Parts: sequence; structure tokens; C-alpha cells
Amino acid sequence: MFKNYFKTALRNLFREKGSSFLNIAGLTLGITCSLILFLLVKHLATFDNFHSNRDRIFRIVTEMDGNNGKFHTPGVPAALPDAFKEDFPEAEEVTFTSYRLNALIKVPQSSGESKKYQEETGVVFAQPNFFRIFDRRIVEGDPFKALDEPNEAIISGSLARKYFGREAVIGEVLQYDTLEYKIAAVMEDHPANTDLPFTLMLSMSTIKKDRDMAGWGSIWSDEQCYVLLKDKEAIGDVQARMPAFVAKYLGKENYRGQMFFLQPLSELHFDDRYSNYSHRTAPREMLIALSVIAIFLVLTACINFINLTTAEAIKRSKEVGIRKSLGSSRAQLILQFLGETTIVTLIAMFLSLGLTQMALSLLNPFLELSLALDFSGDHLLWAFIAGVTMLVSLLSGLYPSMVLSGFKPALALKNQITNRSSSGYNLRRSLVVIQFVISQFFIMGTIILLSQMNYFQSQDLGFRKDAVLIVPLPQIQLSEGTRGLNLRTLREEIRRLPGVENVSLSSTPPSSGSVNSTGFYFEGEDESEQRDTHVKQVDENYLSLYDIEIVAGKNLGDYDTARGFLVNEELVRVAGFQKPDDIIGKTMLLWGQELPVIGVVKDFHTVSLRNRIEPIVLMNNVQAYRNLSVKVNPARMKEVIAEVQKRYEERYPENLFEYTFLDETIKQFYRGEQKMSILLSVFTSMAIFIGCLGLFGLATFMANQKTKEIGVRKALGASVESIIFLFSKEYVKLIFLGFALAAPAVWFLMNKWLENFAYKITIGPLVFIAGFFATLMIAVLTVGYRSFRAARVNPIQSLRYE
Repeated sequence: MFKNYFKTALRNLFREKGSSFLNIAGLTLGITCSLILFLLVKHLATFDNFHSNRDRIFRIVTEMDGNNGKFHTPGVPAALPDAFKEDFPEAEEVTFTSYRLNALIKVPQSSGESKKYQEETGVVFAQPNFFRIFDRRIVEGDPFKALDEPNEAIISGSLARKYFGREAVIGEVLQYDTLEYKIAAVMEDHPANTDLPFTLMLSMSTIKKDRDMAGWGSIWSDEQCYVLLKDKEAIGDVQARMPAFVAKYLGKENYRGQMFFLQPLSELHFDDRYSNYSHRTAPREMLIALSVIAIFLVLTACINFINLTTAEAIKRSKEVGIRKSLGSSRAQLILQFLGETTIVTLIAMFLSLGLTQMALSLLNPFLELSLALDFSGDHLLWAFIAGVTMLVSLLSGLYPSMVLSGFKPALALKNQITNRSSSGYNLRRSLVVIQFVISQFFIMGTIILLSQMNYFQSQDLGFRKDAVLIVPLPQIQLSEGTRGLNLRTLREEIRRLPGVENVSLSSTPPSSGSVNSTGFYFEGEDESEQRDTHVKQVDENYLSLYDIEIVAGKNLGDYDTARGFLVNEELVRVAGFQKPDDIIGKTMLLWGQELPVIGVVKDFHTVSLRNRIEPIVLMNNVQAYRNLSVKVNPARMKEVIAEVQKRYEERYPENLFEYTFLDETIKQFYRGEQKMSILLSVFTSMAIFIGCLGLFGLATFMANQKTKEIGVRKALGASVESIIFLFSKEYVKLIFLGFALAAPAVWFLMNKWLENFAYKITIGPLVFIAGFFATLMIAVLTVGYRSFRAARVNPIQSLRYE
């Protein structure tokens, strides 16, 4: 029996080549997209799940009052870890990490020179008990002793091979920030899905004295504290005693309402209020959205299958009638048709695995990931493949098999079953509506997302960002006068180069991922009245290079140390002054300095457009200058870069020359949204294409069903246009219905997404009009093409059609 079913299934596949191709193609694309999204969601959802103590690991994070609500940071004061260990016996281990991004590593050579490596992943200062909390296998050496003493290091296997050509490197020496470190252990490479991507760990005891001096008054987002509780249930009691802990150590000086919270390790990658060491977060809402998209794509493919199968059910009515007359039960027929669907699904699944493998070779470099089909060790992958195969087989095959097996033998053998009279007709219309809902949802959602991305690119940030070269400066310990002289000399040498329009020294560009924030208040105010501000240390060329306008007062001079403050319009507002002129001459207290406000500049964005413009203070401080900004004539960009590199290497031969373009750096703020918009565009295209396959199949079937009708209409004088309209009007009604269901959902969900941004577009009627007409045009073109072909056939041939 099963052998006969199998033969029948294959015979039907080859006999109905067109329908088989459309079914297999639709299912293959739908399963491929869902499989890729499954791998992506699984990767994001399993960050740091491999730690055996994960349920008991917490990170201490900081929350305080800001000018626009609460301010959140993963950083804690350097003094907190020791105090927490002392005051909370519930903690089994407490460890502190201090991260340094973009580290210059030097490896001494026998020739006396050193090889230099610029490590974008940076280095981390850590304590030995880090390995008592987190699982990171040590290949060689003792992890609990390797970071005990100052100037010791633990290196990853890949970095050891990069520096020394081998992994057996215990005892070797490398240099970071003028100090040499002896390698005491080698650790395995970190997995891709971790927010602790350390490749080089240095002993915290090397810098502990310096960091202890910062006390409770300094918080840096890259200095974090992790806790391993003896019992995870103790978290409630620990958090309840945290206000008393804050009062004990911060006391009356806690003007900003500072509070510490314990964040579970499982939330590090999903809470976008706080950053992490991988510098990426993926809100759980995004994982849900990706999962829903995957379900929609599979559902769209299944709808195609159901529509085409039920539409063509009439072709197999005689087969059903004969089988029933010969004694086949309905259960046997259902089993046969489900088996045919399963064969189609299995073919689509095998094709999907190959297509997914090819797609990942393009997708991984784009997403900077290493997603893979791991058939040997990934049990979830096997569960997904089996689950999707069963689910798609049932979704796609159950209803058509019920329709086919339900035909009455007498009517089937007399050929009295029509397409419209079969029970699948209304279902097909409903399923087409669902397809249009999904397609229009994707189209309108993508339009909104791309519009927001375009808004980011076109928004005036309040400063000039094009053709500005940013060159990091080495932090060489020199006296203020000597450092100032050296930097000004370099600045003037570069300013005189042909093609250079302006040069400035500063701590950071106007908009940067690195932010200095502190409290300020004015003379005559109490210290408890502090407000928050961002601080940038700049020279006198900063405003002219970036075209930042002065609205009151004057510019800074070219001094080594601050003699006055420049502030922005937002600080004027936050400080309670009515207009910029009112703040000029007022004495501000900031970072222990009491200096007058000498000027006010127009507001400009210091961070991404997710956040509102913050108060800003600009001041001189030569010791804080870490970047050289060069405004370049674009026509001479290459020559200027070469000459800047030459001047840099002459002055700093021990360092590597690096540069970035400011506009490219700003684009990185929205890297996640940009990649998501591209991904969504791709998946939207796939959903539309799958839907088009189904529409084309239905239009083909309808054309075949109405062949004689078309011939009669043409013989009676009907035009090609009227016949195309006859085919299309049904789908136009369904598109209207799909739009009525999709539009409210898009408006609600996309407005929720836009709430993440302080500066955003407004969802207007044009988005919905564009989405509707895009769907209408796609459907009309798909159906219209097949209708046009049918309408062009000679009516004599149509009337002879059987």
C-alpha cells in the first residue's frame, strides 16, 4: 500500500510540473528564511548560557538622576567591589574588571625592536577569581594564580599564535602602555556568543592602587563588577539592603540619587539601557520580532501550498471517486495525500539546507557572525528541522487532504465537482487575505524602518561631519607645557599641508561613542543643586573646524589649561537662564574648578539620535587631548592622509598610525538598525516573492478553468483589458481587506519601536498609501501577466479547449 502511495505521489509530482515547482519553490524559500532566522535567534538568545554558574552570576549596575530622566550605566566606582564583598556575605565571589578598548600591544623581538599590534578588542584588567565565576578553560597554566601578581597576563590561544606563532608561550613578555607583562597562562578562545570577549587579560593588581584613588566619585562604563551569589534566591534580600549600602558609602554627597542594582547575567545581552563588553545588545522584543517574521514566512509558503492544492483538487476528483468506489476509506486517502505533502516538504527541506549554507557564506560577513549548520552537535537544529518538517507537512497537507478525501464518489465520477463548489474556495480567499496582510505588514514596516534610517543620515547634527579625518593621539606622560608644545607643533605642521583646511586638538569629536559626564553648579548655589553635563576638552580651532556657531560671548583661547567655559544652549536652559547672554560671566563649578562662562554655542548632538541633546561644557585641557581632527579637501584626501601619516610616524615612531572618518564613525551609531533594515528588506522581498509564486499559480489555474469563458467573451467582442480586469478585480477586493487588517497593526507596533528614539519620523498617511499601492501593483502585475497571456490566446483555440 505504501509503495503504491509513494509511486502515486511521484507520478503526480512529475505530471503537474508547474504546480510542483511552485509548491517546492515556495516552501524552499520559506523554510530557508525561517532556518536562517532560527540560527540568528538561537545565537542571540544563548549569550553566556555556557557558564555553569549562570543562574547565580549578577552584574552590579548604576542608576542615577539625569537631566532627562534616569541615567543608566554598567560602570561602578572602583571602590565598590571590596566594600560589597565586606558588607554582603551572601556573595561567594566578587570580581572587578577594567576594560581598555583599542589597545596597542608591543611584542619585543630578539633584534631589540618590537612588533606592534593594534587590538580593536582591547585588553581587560582582571582579578584571579574571575575564573571562579566564569567558565573559561585554561589550556596551560594556573588561572587562580596567573593574575595574582602585578604585570602578569593571560592570553588566548589565537592571540598567542598571532604574536608568537605558537600556543606554548608561558614566560614570554609583551608590552602595553609602557609596562611589560609576563604571560602566566593561556586560555581557550572565547565563544562567539559571549559579552565577555576577552583575548588578553592583565593583572588588576598592576593598576589597583591607581584605581583605588578614584574612590566613590568616579564611574566609568568599562569598569564593571560581577558577583557570584552563594544562593540565587538571596538576590531579593541583597537588593533590599542596597539603599543602606549606598547611604553608608555615599552619604549626603549622593546628590544625583545614585543607586546600585544587581542585573542577572541572563539580561546582559538584552537590556539596552546598559552596554556590555561586546558593545552589542539585542532587546528581547527584537528576538520576538525575528521569530514572528520566521513564522510568517513559513506560513506564507504553507498558504501557497494549500491554495494551489485545493484549487487543483478538482483535477483529482475522478481519482478519489475511483479509489472510494474500490473500497478506499477516507482515512486511507488522507494518509495518502499527507504522504504526498510530506514528500514535497522533505524535498523542500533538503533544498533549504543547501540554500541556507550558501546564504550563510554571504550573511556571516555582513552580520559579523559565524552562524553555521552544525549537524553533529546542535540538537536544537535537529529539533527545528524535524519540527518544521512535521509542522509544514501538517499545515500544508491536512486541509487539502480533507478536501480531496471528502469528494462524493458519484459526483466525482460524473465530473460534477466544480472549483467553486468545492469546500476549498472560501478558504483560499481567506488565505490569500492572510498573505496580503503579511506582505503589506512587511512592506509598510520596512518603509518606516528605512525612512527612520534615512532620517538619521539626513538630520542636521549641529556640526560639519564630512571630510573630517580623526587621528588618535598616543597618551605619553609629559608635563603640560611639554605636551602642549609637542601637540601644537604637530597641529601646525599638518595645518600647513596642501589640502588641509583646518586642524584641531580635542578629547573627542563633537559626536562620539566616548562621553565624559559630570555634575556642575553655579556660584551661589548649593552643591546639592548639581545638574549633569557632558564635557569636551578642546582647543580654539574646534568650533571653526566643525562649524559650530557661537550665539553669545566668545571662543576659547589656545591654552593648556581651562580659563573659562563654553556651554551650549541646552545647558543654559537646564541651568534656568532665560537667554544665552544671561549666563555670560557667571561662575561655574565643575571638576573642582571655578571659572566663568565666556561663551554659548548652538546645540549639537554628542551621541546618537536615540538620545536628546545634553548640556555640554567645552574647555581647554591639553592633557586630555586624545584626538587630532583634520578637515581635508576631498580632492586631495589620499595625499593628505599619506602626509599626515608621515608626520605622525616621525613624531611617534613607537606607535601605529590609525585614522577614521567622522561621518563613518557616526554611521556606526546606527549599525544595528541599518543591518536590521537590510535584513528586513530581504525577508520582505522573500515574503512578496513567495506570495507572487502563489498568486501566479492561482492565476494560472484560474486561466485554465476559464479558458472557454475567455474564448466566448472574446468571440463576443470583449477586449484584452476587460478580461484582465475580470481576473484582477477579485484580488483587489482581497488586497483592500488585507490592508484594513495590516495598517492598524503596523501603526501600533512601529510607533512602539520609534519610541526608542528621541528624534524620529512621524508615521503619516503616505506610508500606508505607499504600502497599499506597492502590494496592489505587485499583485496586479503578477495576476495581470498571466491574465494577459490568457486573454491573447486565439478564441478558436480557447473554445476547443478541454
